[in-house]
Amino acid sequence: MFRSITTTAGVLLAVLPAALAGPAPQTLTPLQREILASESAPPSAARFSFDAPAGPRFTDSEQAAQRERGASLSQTIKEAFAEGTAQIRIPPGDYRFGQESYQGAKVVFPLGFYDMQRDAEHSFVIDATGATFWFELDDTQMPPGHRCIGFRNCRNIVLRGAVVDRATRGCIEGRITQIDREGNRFEIQPSPGVVVPESYKGGDEQRLFPFKGDGRFCAPLSDLQPGVRKLRYKHITASEGGRYWINMLDADLMERVHDPDWERAYGELGVLRVGDGLSCLYTSAGAIVLEDSANVTLHGVSVYVAKGGPSEMGGDGAHLWKDCYFGPRPGTSQWKGADGFLCRSTRHGSTLDNVTIRHTADDLQNFHGIWGKVVSVSGHRVMFEPNGALRPTLANARSGDRLRFIHRKTGVFLGEARLATIREFEVTLDRDAAPFAEAQAEWPEHECAGWLVQNCRWEDNFQRLLIMSGPGTVRGCTFTRMGANISLNTGMGLVGGIPSDITIDGNSFIDVSPRPNASAIEARAHNAQGKEGVPPIERLIITHNSITRSGGPALSLAGVQGALVENNNFEAPVRATMIARPRDAAGRQAILLRNSSSVKINNNRLLDLDGQTLADPLSQSSMLGLDGTEDILFDGVLLRDVRRKKSGAQDE
Repeated sequence: MFRSITTTAGVLLAVLPAALAGPAPQTLTPLQREILASESAPPSAARFSFDAPAGPRFTDSEQAAQRERGASLSQTIKEAFAEGTAQIRIPPGDYRFGQESYQGAKVVFPLGFYDMQRDAEHSFVIDATGATFWFELDDTQMPPGHRCIGFRNCRNIVLRGAVVDRATRGCIEGRITQIDREGNRFEIQPSPGVVVPESYKGGDEQRLFPFKGDGRFCAPLSDLQPGVRKLRYKHITASEGGRYWINMLDADLMERVHDPDWERAYGELGVLRVGDGLSCLYTSAGAIVLEDSANVTLHGVSVYVAKGGPSEMGGDGAHLWKDCYFGPRPGTSQWKGADGFLCRSTRHGSTLDNVTIRHTADDLQNFHGIWGKVVSVSGHRVMFEPNGALRPTLANARSGDRLRFIHRKTGVFLGEARLATIREFEVTLDRDAAPFAEAQAEWPEHECAGWLVQNCRWEDNFQRLLIMSGPGTVRGCTFTRMGANISLNTGMGLVGGIPSDITIDGNSFIDVSPRPNASAIEARAHNAQGKEGVPPIERLIITHNSITRSGGPALSLAGVQGALVENNNFEAPVRATMIARPRDAAGRQAILLRNSSSVKINNNRLLDLDGQTLADPLSQSSMLGLDGTEDILFDGVLLRDVRRKKSGAQDE
C-alpha cells in the first residue's frame, strides 16, 4: 500500500517505506518484466521535409521560466527519493538546463542522478510523460562531447516518457542548391534554425552525411568512409542569399556521385542532385549516460539531440530500453538526430524492445568489453597495461570472476583463471600466471553478456551493429538503408571480446550494407596478425532472416565453428557489386564461408532474377562459396576439408 501526496510545485508522489539496495541483479526485475511485457504503440512513420519548421522556439521570458523549473527539478526528485517515494510525477511542460561541468575527472551532468539505489521490489519511477528537457549546449566542435542526463551508481530507477533535446541545432543541414564539380563543393540553403559556425577545426569528425530530398539515407555512399575520412569537409563559406558552400577536403564524393556505373547500380540512392540534402556534423553529446549502474529502465523516452547517443558503461547492467526513439524530432526540418548505443563493460547485457533509431553518424549499436593487455607476471600476479578504458571493468570486478587469456599475437587460447584480488591494474589469480606473460585477457563477466535486441526498427543509419560479446540475440528487427551491417568481430585491439553464442533470428534487412562486396551479416574471427579462425567465433545461429539487396554476399562468415545457417531468404545479393565494380568482385555466392568448421547450412532460398551470382566450383552452388573449411553440412551433403587452390582463389 502507498499514499499519494502533492508537493507545492505540483509534483505527484506515491510514497512507500524507504528501501535499501538489494543484492546484485541476475535478471530483469519484476517491474522491468512488467514493462517489457506491456503493449507498445507502433513507432511513428518517418517523414522529412526541408520546408518543415525548425521545432519549438521560445521567448527570452519563457526560457528564463524553463531554467527556473529545471533548477529546482533535481532537488525535488532527490527529496522524493530520500522520503521513500515509489513514483514521482513531473508536470508536463518544458524544463531547461545548462551543460556539464567537472569535479576533478568526474563529469557533473546538467540533470544527474547519483547514488540512488533501491532493491528489486521497490523501484523508483520518475514519470516525465509530457515533459521536455532542453539542454543549452554550446556548439564547440568535438572533441570533446557534451553530456545531458546521467545516472551514476544507480539501481532500480525508471525514467518514463521524457523528451530530451538541445537548445541549438548542433549540426549544419540544408537542401543542395548547386553542385560545383570542378570546385569540389556543394552549395546548400540551410534549414530553418541552423546556425553556421565561423571557424572549423578540420578534424576527422568534421564530416557530412548525404541524404535524399525525402530523407532517405544514401547508404552506398558510406563506402567512402573507411576510417572516417573521405566525407570530410574542409570549411563552410558564405555564398549568396543566405546560402553556403560546403567545401570538401577530398574529391571522392564528387566523383562518385557523377559515376554512371554507380548510378546504374544504386539508382537515386547512389547519387546526389540539386534538391537533395547534406547534414554536416561537428558536435557530439552523451544524451543519456548510465555509469556503474544496475537495472535502470528507460521507458518511452525520446532523444532528438544531434549526435546525442545513449551509453552504458560499468556496473551490473541489466538495463531495459523499452519503446524508445532516437533520431530527429518528428515534424521538423531536422534530419540528424540522436546517435546509436554504446554498451561497454557491464556485468549483464541490456534488453532493447521496440526501439527506433534513425540517422546515426556512427555505429548503430556496440556490445563489447575491454581487453586487458598483460605487461608482466609474477607468481599468481598479473600486471595489466594501465588504461583508463579498463577502469570500469576493474572497479566492478569481483572475486571469482573468470579471465580468459589468449596470446596477444597468435590468438591461441592459453588458459582460464579466477580473480582473487585487485589493486589498481594488478590482479591476483587463483593459479600460476606464468603461462600468461604474452597474453591479453578477456573478462567474460564484464562485456555485456546476455544482451537482447528485439522488435526494433532501425532506418537510414550510417554504420554497423557491432557485436564483440555474447551470448546475445537479435530477433524480429527491421534494418533499412544501413551503410554497414551486423558485424561480429573478435577485435584484438583495445575494445573487444569473443562474440560466441550469438543468435540472429527472424529479422528483415533491406538495402543493408549495399556497398560493393559488403555483406548484411558478417562474422570475422581473427588474431592480431590477421589470421582467421584464431580465436574462433563459436555457436553462431542465423535463421529465418530476409536479406534484400546486400552489396556483395548476403552472409560473409570467416573463422566460425559450430554455426547454423538455416531457413533464410536472400534476394539480389552481389548485383550492386557486379554493376558498380565488377572487376573487384570478391565472391559471387549468397553465402561466403572461409576458414570455418562444423557448420550446417540448410534450406536457405536464393532469388537472383538477374543471374549475377555464380556457382562455386567447390560447393557446385551459387548459394555457397567455400574456402579453407571442414565438416560443412550443406543441404544434407557433408563436405570435408574444402580448400581453394591459390590459383583458383578468385572466381572468374
